[in-house]
Amino acid sequence: MSMPGMTMGPMGHMHMGDGVPDLFYLQKMYWVVVGSAIAAATVVNGINGYLAFQRVWDSTLTPSKPKSLFFNTYATATAITREASYATVPPFSIGGRTFHFVPLGPLSIILANLVVVLVFCFYKLDTMDQWKWEDVGYRTGFVSIAQLPLIFLLAGRQNLIGFLVGLSYERLNWFHRWIARTLWLTATIHMGFWFRNWGRYDYITYQLKNDELSKRGFAAWCILTFIVISTAAPVRRLSYEFFVLQHLVTFVGFIVAVWFHAPDEVKVWVWIPIGLLVFDRVARYAWATYANLSIFHRSKQNAGHALWANRATFTPLPGNVTRITIDNPGIRWKPGQHVFLNCHSIAPLQSHPFTIASIPEDNKMEFLIRAEKGGTRRFFQYASKHQVFGSADTTPGKRPRTVFIDGPYGAIRPLGQFDSVVLLAGGMGATFTLPCLRGLIAGWKAEYAIGSGKKARRVVTKRIRFVWVIKSQTQLKWFESQLQSVLADVEECQRAQPDLIKELEMSIYLTCDEELEPQPSAGQAPCSQALLEMTETATITNIDEKEKPPVEDQKDNISINSVSSSSESNYRPGRGCCCCTIAIEDEDKATEHKCTCSGHAALSEVKPQDTVLEATVSKETEIPDAGPISRPTTHSLNLVSGRPQPRTLIRKVLERAEGESAVVVCGPQGLSDDAKTLDPITLFHTPALPSSSRVLTILKQAATAAEAGTVDSRRGEFQLEITTAPPTSDQLRNILDYVTANPAGAGQNTKQYAIEEVVRGAKDAEDALKRFKEDPGVFVRPVTVDWTNGKAVLGDNESEILKMVHQLDVD
Repeated sequence: MSMPGMTMGPMGHMHMGDGVPDLFYLQKMYWVVVGSAIAAATVVNGINGYLAFQRVWDSTLTPSKPKSLFFNTYATATAITREASYATVPPFSIGGRTFHFVPLGPLSIILANLVVVLVFCFYKLDTMDQWKWEDVGYRTGFVSIAQLPLIFLLAGRQNLIGFLVGLSYERLNWFHRWIARTLWLTATIHMGFWFRNWGRYDYITYQLKNDELSKRGFAAWCILTFIVISTAAPVRRLSYEFFVLQHLVTFVGFIVAVWFHAPDEVKVWVWIPIGLLVFDRVARYAWATYANLSIFHRSKQNAGHALWANRATFTPLPGNVTRITIDNPGIRWKPGQHVFLNCHSIAPLQSHPFTIASIPEDNKMEFLIRAEKGGTRRFFQYASKHQVFGSADTTPGKRPRTVFIDGPYGAIRPLGQFDSVVLLAGGMGATFTLPCLRGLIAGWKAEYAIGSGKKARRVVTKRIRFVWVIKSQTQLKWFESQLQSVLADVEECQRAQPDLIKELEMSIYLTCDEELEPQPSAGQAPCSQALLEMTETATITNIDEKEKPPVEDQKDNISINSVSSSSESNYRPGRGCCCCTIAIEDEDKATEHKCTCSGHAALSEVKPQDTVLEATVSKETEIPDAGPISRPTTHSLNLVSGRPQPRTLIRKVLERAEGESAVVVCGPQGLSDDAKTLDPITLFHTPALPSSSRVLTILKQAATAAEAGTVDSRRGEFQLEITTAPPTSDQLRNILDYVTANPAGAGQNTKQYAIEEVVRGAKDAEDALKRFKEDPGVFVRPVTVDWTNGKAVLGDNESEILKMVHQLDVD
């Protein structure tokens, strides 16, 4: 059938009218757009790699702060882009279920791809003209098949796009699913316009019954529809193993159907996905062969000449958790990476991704796996059969089992390049953040190694804030040895370098709110009515077996591996009111509440420890206040009953940062939502000064207006902190950078100030710091500081203050 204005020739070059591009051209242009986006991301990844290398070998005191116009501009652009890409609509609840939205950054990429695809589908075609419906059918078919290679590029574990842009396959998998849904949309439009064209002649049923090309196309669409439905999160969670199996079968069927449906001139778009699939499988199997065959790792094998390289032991832990340990694994990895692990003798034909909870320096690969269902439950059942909880002998009673690993996978920017790092974990999320912490500490230790001659800068991080949120004190047993190792390594660094300019602060929060969802409304009964109790700070010091304290004195020494028989008690004081869900704004000023819903830690015999460990432990009976306690030089591990306020924790770190900082979050969605910080703005306030009171009024009005004007978004809001205390030396140094024309500053103000306007009588920055150290009163107030964007305003200049606040909307 011939249509007016259309010349039948090779399908890709068919003429659809004057000025209308041919189909092959549009396919190429789509990949020009995709290739340009990948190239831009590759350039950014390359710059980030160069920055990491430069910072590691920078000998200045602030290696993570940009020191040239180009990198200062790049840092500003990165901050603005990152701020915009992390913006998200706050979660909301319906019928007891909480719904979370994807951040603006990934959403923008998917929407941009959708816009490009739809533009290419309908460019210069009149969809209202019935004589153009066939043209639209051809166009949408050609655009649809051109998307296949991108879907397969985003699907593989050995991911070429991930290698170029610095992202791992699991982060690209979300894009894989949504690009596939875009393909389904264009394929549906393709089929719809052909149906619309045939429907004019009541021809749809006849075509599907008698035309082979139409049959194959309809079959491909049906398979693709099933794939899209089966990849929805609720369906995937029903049975992961079944999902993987059916996904492999259906996508093979889809490719076959598309192959038979597509004209010969466009089958190259089918061959490319097949080639990508073969490459991914060959690369994975080749690496898995190397990682699992002992012939490649003879030097690491300690026993016999077994065929397989990796053998694991299984140990049960409190909370239905299994520790799987592989000694001398055949591969190396980086903190935060994961592998696919399978043990066919326990869970046949199952392979699941698990985060590696150890670091390479341990010479062993450890996993902590919570028993859910399927293979993870079988692991726990196997471990439990051969060991009793709480027994002194932690050696599994069964010989190690052969396991197979595929990996490692996972990629994040090296944390050692950042000035400050915040690590937030909830529950099992510590399997990700704790290795990251230990990796940084290992870098500190290597940098200040005794007898190393010259120091090689490996980690520029000066401050680390580690927070772990757990439900029960028994869960501390999961990482007892690792936490002690971290403290011991920090102490060793301090001995090797007395003037060590590194800081580590660790906190463990005990809360019943496992999901860390938004707090109850003000109308609900507060937990503050519960009974208050004092707390005891117990210090565990180096105790030799021969010098154990008398039995009556051991009650004051608390070991973090204590396990209580009442740990799983469901008792909640205050008639159901759980006090350990209270949000803790300031750990130093926190008042402990009696809360036994997580159980009590039993007092047990103290084991020899490697370092000093401090922990705040609640007891059933009240004890007198011992008064202020002098803390040791090593960083303490604080146990706090309640839930953290991530924004406050992050803000305090950012206020002291002297360069780019990193925030790493792993845990429940509620914790991730809380960690998406608002811009912190601090007012250094003196209530007696009229100018300072005026600034306070301006900021409060701006905060109220921003809150009222962004009901469905956090854009424009900021977190206001008012302090009458003087700034720290680090804060003052940053303020001086912000208000002057120092190119190393984190941001640029429209208005510049002189040093003496910040610190009375100061000639330069060093003189200002010296004068301030002698007399903090020389600091001139009021000063308003935006720590995130590196801006500060002196005095009560309303236009400059509002410009700073309004800039948050733009960023």
